[in-house]
Amino acid sequence: GERLVAERRAYEQSRTGEQKAAFGRMLHHTMDLWYAHAAVTVVLLTQLPDELPAGFDTTRTYESRGWTTFERCSAELSHPFRLFSAGWKLVIDVADEAGGAKMRLPATPARMEALLAKCRFTNGADKGTVLALYEQTAAAILGSLDKLSVAGLPLVRGDVWCSPSRLAEALNYCSSLRAVAVV
Repeated sequence: GERLVAERRAYEQSRTGEQKAAFGRMLHHTMDLWYAHAAVTVVLLTQLPDELPAGFDTTRTYESRGWTTFERCSAELSHPFRLFSAGWKLVIDVADEAGGAKMRLPATPARMEALLAKCRFTNGADKGTVLALYEQTAAAILGSLDKLSVAGLPLVRGDVWCSPSRLAEALNYCSSLRAVAVV
């Protein structure tokens, strides 16, 4: 915990100005490509390994961390809707015996803000950056969809990820949408 944070801060302080600028460009101009690009296979490491280093904070699960929440939700912006045209699983959860990740509807920026409010960040300062990156990514991906298929995804009232109301929220961001396939 604390040692990891201290090591990270020491590393960040050791970067040159050029390295800091390159990191900033990467962070603000390419993160959407890492997780939300439809041609990228995303592997989710949602389960902690059996053996952990001494002092590891086991309460820092995949779901409780801010950056991993961003990564998963970014992948879900485009991947679930292209599963039927792909010849492989686009989002893989290694904790799932079948290797797949449960399909979920995309999180809107408002939903992401609520999710991040419950998450922890190593340095405590990344929440605003993560939300801004997600807003940018969601606007680009959802705003450019002209066809949306959630066929095969059961829509259940009250389901936190796959309810009709969650679909309605996501549709509000799909400004270029021409066709929706639900059944």
